[in-house]
Amino acid sequence: MSDNVVNFSLFRELSGKEKPEFQKWARDNWTVDAPVSAGWHPTVVQECAKMLEEYIRANTKKYDAGTLDWNFAYRDMTVAFDISSDEISEEEQYEFAIEHFWEEEWDKVTTKGTDDGKG
Repeated sequence: MSDNVVNFSLFRELSGKEKPEFQKWARDNWTVDAPVSAGWHPTVVQECAKMLEEYIRANTKKYDAGTLDWNFAYRDMTVAFDISSDEISEEEQYEFAIEHFWEEEWDKVTTKGTDDGKG
């Protein structure tokens, strides 16, 4: 069945010269917390996603929870770990927290402006 499916994209393929220009446009025009439009070229959307991750990494704080575990805080969110039963490295904890924060924030910026806030 998949042999008969036509691959259709609303967006044109960018040349090697255009891709950095679209990425630069994203960096010059998008700010964290601003909506990301589904109508933007995927290269712009990907750059916004990358910028959000960079921002979250720069603004995530690690603190000792008074145990051997670490907690990670970003804005009003916290990811706490209890590794008493499973071994998970501090780096793995950090990456999990970044992923969690990114997903929460990305959902907010990609659903802004919708009628029900759910996309």
